[in-house]
Amino acid sequence: MQIATVTHRNGTEMTLAFVQEGVFFSVNEIAADLGIESNFLDPLSVSWVSPDGLAFLNDLEKRRKAGLGVLDLDIWSITAPVLKPGKIVAVGRNYMDHVREGQEIWAKRGRKVDIPTYPSAFAKFPSSLTGPFEPVTIPDGLNDIDYEIELAVVIGKPALSVSEAEAFSHVAGYCICNDLAARGIQRREMEQQIGITLAKNFPGFAPMGPWLTTADQIPDPQVLELRLDVDGDVRQQANTSDMIFPIAKLISYFSQMGLETGDILITGTPSGVALARPEPEAYYLKSGQVVTTWIEGLGEIKTEMR
Repeated sequence: MQIATVTHRNGTEMTLAFVQEGVFFSVNEIAADLGIESNFLDPLSVSWVSPDGLAFLNDLEKRRKAGLGVLDLDIWSITAPVLKPGKIVAVGRNYMDHVREGQEIWAKRGRKVDIPTYPSAFAKFPSSLTGPFEPVTIPDGLNDIDYEIELAVVIGKPALSVSEAEAFSHVAGYCICNDLAARGIQRREMEQQIGITLAKNFPGFAPMGPWLTTADQIPDPQVLELRLDVDGDVRQQANTSDMIFPIAKLISYFSQMGLETGDILITGTPSGVALARPEPEAYYLKSGQVVTTWIEGLGEIKTEMR
């Protein structure tokens, strides 16, 4: 299944929606037609991505009458699929080519960056989430906003200290994230050796979507092509097979702190970020530019910078 979260432009209605060949079908309308009520219908709850929630939605989709519940996207907006995750774990330095470009950047500042031997991450807060086609406003006074394409993994079944062999049984599905960053602030935060916070968490700095593609639709998430372009200029292109720590390892490792239903892991970015370019100022995002972020089998998201 592909399941989106949509909100009416009048701001008073919200529903989950089944997505089939670009057509959106209101889950609320389908359930009402069948006389069904359930907590799994609430897009503000994370329960719909649980195993029971997805089983409920799968049954509902099978029972949908042809043509029922079609949504007009002129009056409905697509939001981030999971609106209130408990946490967003953002993995860093998980593609070797990105590590190499990072080593060059820090070497110029007299610092050595080792190849990671275990996963590391920082927190993206839910307040940074925005929809897959919503504009993002560049914060006042900043001119060094960078892009990072990332595969997002949504947890369905709670995981606590699970093995790598068990990891995928805890996945609800996948979507796309553009992990935006204010590089100057990020550099200062990293130099303090405490952690990255403000640089990655301005409003809208986590465009996500366009919908949740359930895990059964992606037989192997470790072989997906991914690509990011800015106004048609390809900036990042790689494959999830290039990850240093594969998805199962990330889930197992971070499950030591407990991963709950609706939690999201974004799994790192490949090389090509603006910061690593010979003249990064020419590649930082500017007002009016459109960033298109695509991952095989998951669709694409488009973000206009303002």
